[in-house]
Amino acid sequence: MYYLKIRQLSILIVLFTVINTAWAEQVVVKRDRIFIADGGLIVKDLHTGALNQCSAPPLLDPAGNDVTGLLSTATDVVIKHHYAIVTIHPLDSEGNPFVDTVTVDISNCFEIKTVTVDKCISTVDIERGLLIIPCVEYNGSYLTVHMDRRGNSDNWRVGFSGNNAEMKHYHRYDDDDYSRRYDDDDDD
Repeated sequence: MYYLKIRQLSILIVLFTVINTAWAEQVVVKRDRIFIADGGLIVKDLHTGALNQCSAPPLLDPAGNDVTGLLSTATDVVIKHHYAIVTIHPLDSEGNPFVDTVTVDISNCFEIKTVTVDKCISTVDIERGLLIIPCVEYNGSYLTVHMDRRGNSDNWRVGFSGNNAEMKHYHRYDDDDYSRRYDDDDDD
């Protein structure tokens, strides 16, 4: 009986450890970027597969130090907000490899798109019974909605809704509470 209790306790400890561990991967996708840790940090565009120049040297840590040379043994990466935490395997003073991490500032990899007010101004044509609302937030994306008037009444209905091309890749960066609640990745 004592053996079973110890075994159950050890299983719970292992499960707790596994649940609270952040799993690093060789490839991570965040927003429209693919981050690859393989003897360096490579960034590609998700849609085109083209290399993104945001990972061109020098790669800087949060303090502004160049860490490009430290990434030659990179094997895994985790993305947290605007930082890549990269697993490296340098050699100690005796030539033995050990595991360490390097934090890389990748904030320049994420385009901060600004949208001018004229792209979001609603228009209405009462004569034709048409109301166009270009910047409607719905399920994390932005739509353009056309409302049609129902006859001569004051009732309106959605006649059309579709993605707003002007708002593609737009994220609300100015509201910290919003970004915590609607973070578009699963890293936290």
